[in-house]
Amino acid sequence: MKEKVLFIILAVSIGINVGFLSSIIYINAHKPVMPCPPREFEGKNEHFEKFRMMMDSVGKSNEPYMFAVEDARARLFETLKSDNPDTHLVDSLLVTISNIQKDMEKNLVRNMIKLKGELPEEDRRFIIDFLERRSQHFKQMKPIDKK
Repeated sequence: MKEKVLFIILAVSIGINVGFLSSIIYINAHKPVMPCPPREFEGKNEHFEKFRMMMDSVGKSNEPYMFAVEDARARLFETLKSDNPDTHLVDSLLVTISNIQKDMEKNLVRNMIKLKGELPEEDRRFIIDFLERRSQHFKQMKPIDKK
């Protein structure tokens, strides 16, 4: 019974992750290129262009990782379809997915460090402010109270 519940929770969690990843891929494939700089970049067109080029570069270099995550998740789903899934394979695939996602984050952070190094000292803070503002929605999320 306990294994069945854990299996269901794992399957739902994976389904949510696949849906989220699919949404990101779809949105990235169909989003328009940033036509004008966000307000943080007003009067700093050269910095915006560097930032946009960096984000394009990160997206292109992360594309193989996204496909690798998709492949690993597909294998995970196939494994979960069996009546008696191999838990060692499931664990291995989950570790693979986590490692790929870690590599994607490293790629973004390294590119941000590189971009910051190309900006004058007084202009570095606006890049951080821009990214912090874009991630505020995660900070506003509250844990669900368990009653």
